[in-house]
Amino acid sequence: MNLLQRIAGAALSVVLFALALVFTSLVLAAAGGIALGVWAWLAWKTRKLRQGAAPGDGAVIEGEYRVERELGRLDEPPR
Repeated sequence: MNLLQRIAGAALSVVLFALALVFTSLVLAAAGGIALGVWAWLAWKTRKLRQGAAPGDGAVIEGEYRVERELGRLDEPPR
């Protein structure tokens, strides 16, 4: 390969890299815009659910618990 072919190859690779970078940036910007639009649409559609849900309106389940610290062995007879 002569010097002119190497320079042309390097220039072409730089141009192709720049085009790939621009294309990727456009695709990511479009995906971000679509995601933002979907989020805004969901937020708009569920706004009444958020307004109706005041803090502390949930059901409280009451109960008791006990801690059993003594572990018996299976081969011992029950007490």
